[in-house]
Amino acid sequence: MGVKLKPSVKEYKKDKNGKSTNVWAWKHFTPSGTKTEELLTMLKSAAYKKKKQMIIRELTNRGVSF
Repeated sequence: MGVKLKPSVKEYKKDKNGKSTNVWAWKHFTPSGTKTEELLTMLKSAAYKKKKQMIIRELTNRGVSF
């Protein structure tokens, strides 16, 4: 598993009526799977101080100037 911005969570699938079932799947929060706008807000946030270099690297790969 690659680097992650947040811990992984289990997402439970819902049936056609919107009721939760026992079927679930993992959701991972990797930098490549995160929207650019969300990465920019994380970059300005003090909560992601240790992840700042990883966020800057991903934004650079996308060609975003900040």
